[in-house]
Amino acid sequence: MSLLAADPGMDRIVSILDGLRNALVAVLVTLSVVALTYAVRYVIAGGDIAGVEKAKGAAKSAVIGLTLALLAPVVVSLVKRIIGG
Repeated sequence: MSLLAADPGMDRIVSILDGLRNALVAVLVTLSVVALTYAVRYVIAGGDIAGVEKAKGAAKSAVIGLTLALLAPVVVSLVKRIIGG
C-alpha cells in the first residue's frame, strides 16, 4: 500500500477519477447507441452507395465508442494504481 493512499486529498482525487470514468462511460455508450441507430437507418434506407458508406462509417464509430467505453474502467484502475489509490 502506498503512503499516498492514506492522504485524504488522494481519496478525493480517486473519487473524482471514479466520477469521470462513470460519466465517460455513460457518454460513450450513449453516442455509440446513437451511431448504431444511424448506421441501421442507412442500411435499411436502400442500396444507395453513399448511404452504405455512411452506414459503414457510423458502425465503425459505434464500435470504437463502445470499445472506449469498455476500456475506460481499466484506464482509471491503472491511473489509480499509479497514484496509489
